[in-house]
Amino acid sequence: MQVLNQAFFAKGNVATAGGCLASHYLAAWVIARLDSIEEAKNAIDYVAPVGENEDYVSRAMQNIAPYL
Repeated sequence: MQVLNQAFFAKGNVATAGGCLASHYLAAWVIARLDSIEEAKNAIDYVAPVGENEDYVSRAMQNIAPYL
């Protein structure tokens, strides 16, 4: 088993994430796959800390985009 030094990884219908934002990355990936990237951005924006919305959304999309 190889351990990757990254926050998110997906292959096919299986995804894994680590760290304090793991649930956000996994949720955004599922929403983007089942609905749209725009809805995934909206979901992350909704749970972002006050004043950090743009950074939060950008970080999440940067991590999941290669796997969509």
